[in-house]
Amino acid sequence: MIKFRAVFFAVAFVFAAAPVSAEEEAGAPHMLNEPTAGWNVYGPGQTHKARKDAGVQGGSAMRVTIPAKPANPWDIGASVPISGAIAKGDKLILAFWVRLADGGAEGPADLGAAIQQNSAPYAPIVSGRVALSGDWKLVHLKGIAAEDHPAGKANVALTLGDAARTIDLGPAFVMKAD
Repeated sequence: MIKFRAVFFAVAFVFAAAPVSAEEEAGAPHMLNEPTAGWNVYGPGQTHKARKDAGVQGGSAMRVTIPAKPANPWDIGASVPISGAIAKGDKLILAFWVRLADGGAEGPADLGAAIQQNSAPYAPIVSGRVALSGDWKLVHLKGIAAEDHPAGKANVALTLGDAARTIDLGPAFVMKAD
């Protein structure tokens, strides 16, 4: 399985590096962030640590352990900055790798995810819930921006405090589709 993934990503890289015509470029999604597993994790009682994991794209993940459910689900979360600008009417896609590493049987097997303003009032631009499983899964949300957000004024935000559990977070991708 790992060998297949390596070949798949190598082929994808070759196609990505090939010259692209203006017509092809117009239909391709544009990245609004630097894909990374370098999540900013916050909240009381949780611990988090970057780790190597050959099972996920990019080979690294952030493991977040939540030993006890906090008072509010949003008390523990993770974020990734978005450097690109978002314009009203932009079709947005948030995709990220995630798995339930351990625990969580006493709470929901999903988590809240959003592209949001990165300052008060932290209004969501695109939001929803994504399912968790014990296997790495590339999950995604789609939506359309209702207003403009200047470059550097949005982020990806995950709500992790729904239950006591251990979650692995892989790279996150924020794309604007034409």
